[in-house]
Amino acid sequence: TKKWCRGPIYCTALTARLVKMLLSIDSAYVCPLELDTEYVIDGVKVTFLEANHCPGAALIHFRLSDGKTYLHTGDFRASKSMQLHPLLQTGRISLLYLDTTYCNPKYKFPPQEDVIDFVVRTAQRYLKKQPKTLIVVGAYSIGKENVYLAISQALEVPIYTDASRRRILHSFGWPDLSKRISSCNQSSPLHVLPLASLQHENLKKYLETLDQRFLAVLAFRPTAGWTFSEAAGKELDLIKPSSRGRVTIYGVPYSEHSSFSELRDFLKFLRPQKVIPTVNVGNAANRDKMQAYFREWLKST
Repeated sequence: TKKWCRGPIYCTALTARLVKMLLSIDSAYVCPLELDTEYVIDGVKVTFLEANHCPGAALIHFRLSDGKTYLHTGDFRASKSMQLHPLLQTGRISLLYLDTTYCNPKYKFPPQEDVIDFVVRTAQRYLKKQPKTLIVVGAYSIGKENVYLAISQALEVPIYTDASRRRILHSFGWPDLSKRISSCNQSSPLHVLPLASLQHENLKKYLETLDQRFLAVLAFRPTAGWTFSEAAGKELDLIKPSSRGRVTIYGVPYSEHSSFSELRDFLKFLRPQKVIPTVNVGNAANRDKMQAYFREWLKST
């Protein structure tokens, strides 16, 4: 809160802007750090790496004076590109704090790029059939930006959202996103709404407020917790939408956390000496099961 006075907050530059804007924390306590730049803080070498999560999220790499290295992933989506980072290719991580949101073999979902391609193709198909279709993407205050930015680019249309979200999006400092944001809900067939509002009745009422500018709604609810086969690309086309009247809603498996197989591949690459899970650790059975996965993945490295 704005009463924060317990010491410095080290974060990425984008997060620093959000912290000051949304939480009104005194700038004196906010210490922005650039990605891929080593800083020495209280004798510890600290480097932030891209986390492939929401804007501003970072992996934090610590190198202690005794040579030990710690990596805290925070929320992240593991990717092959992370394996190319020189800092993660050098030496062995002593201790890994791992985002284990989906550390369960039932969680299988496609790469983000495949899901975005499916969403874009689906939007294009519906617009071809009914040009007066309103495209809606559900999103949290922060996150899912790549989904609606890709639609905007493919359809060459601006992105309408409310004033609160526009303020947040402009603070990112992403030129390609900022130039596409619109304050006029009549001027664009692409709207971003709160994820919780993507219900049939809500969207029907929303459509009625637009003075017949649009005749139908196609909404995308990007959520995770899906189960797909490893060849998930083909299965995306098998997703069945929920249709009622003039409103069609697609749930799509767009996750900003790692799937089970992505966690496995990340650990096999990183070969940490010790792993501490940070999510779903409320009971001993869960913790033991995850540690068993880690031992299995690391025994062949």
